[in-house]
Amino acid sequence: TVEAAQRAGVALPAPAWLYPGGGWIEPGAWVRHALATPGVRFVGRTEVAAVDHQGDGWVLRDAGGEVVARAGVVVLANAAMAARLLAPLGGPAWPLAHSRGQVTSFASDAPSPLRLPVAGDGYALPLPGGRLLCGATRGAGEPGCDTSPRADDHRLNLQRLQRLTGLQPSPAADMQGRVGWRLHSDDRLPVAGAVPRAALAPGQRLDQARWLPRQAGLFVLTALGARGLTLAPLMGRLVAAQATGTPWPLEQDLADAVDPGRWIVRAARAAAVRPQPG
Repeated sequence: TVEAAQRAGVALPAPAWLYPGGGWIEPGAWVRHALATPGVRFVGRTEVAAVDHQGDGWVLRDAGGEVVARAGVVVLANAAMAARLLAPLGGPAWPLAHSRGQVTSFASDAPSPLRLPVAGDGYALPLPGGRLLCGATRGAGEPGCDTSPRADDHRLNLQRLQRLTGLQPSPAADMQGRVGWRLHSDDRLPVAGAVPRAALAPGQRLDQARWLPRQAGLFVLTALGARGLTLAPLMGRLVAAQATGTPWPLEQDLADAVDPGRWIVRAARAAAVRPQPG
């Protein structure tokens, strides 16, 4: 505990693990880095309202029915909208929900002693310019509702910060916050992989997700929850490997755990053990 506190620059309530290669990342900078990848072309301000299968590929249409793009492989990585686009195709109704989160940041006259990011019961990050970021809350809420930071959530974040580091802002601190929404599944795991076919043949094996037939060339990556920056690169590599037929970055059991068809499997297993009348 003493060495951990010396490295962090603040008193810590418990022993801690040090990750010398760890750190924190600014989301906007990460997105700009990803978009600069050779071969990536970003097209913004274009809403995709429908996805149709035509011939050997897929057609993406806007709200007016005009064709936005055609492709042999499509990955729906658009949060809750993915399920809406799949619904007309008979896509599965995944049990997804949003949660509202708020972070708090502040700066004071004296520089913060915190030298390293600290995580446990919440997290605290020393930011450039002398600000400190802490968070985050979790509560019910749908995107677009109540977008302003709440004083009660600031208080919860600061209480967590004090338990974690012993730090508290001065009364004159410049308090700011940001509100966002996380999309998560009922089991808190991502939804990543090839989309199952809506119509299953009689006798189709349903005891494992890996045996489900798939919509050719249609994939999904959504419901990353509170760990999107951590999970997105790995899940993206998994989907890319599945789409291109290259070796997967995860073993089969882990891929099954995030498979879009896992609820079909669970329903089939539950039906198999349910007592039959008569």
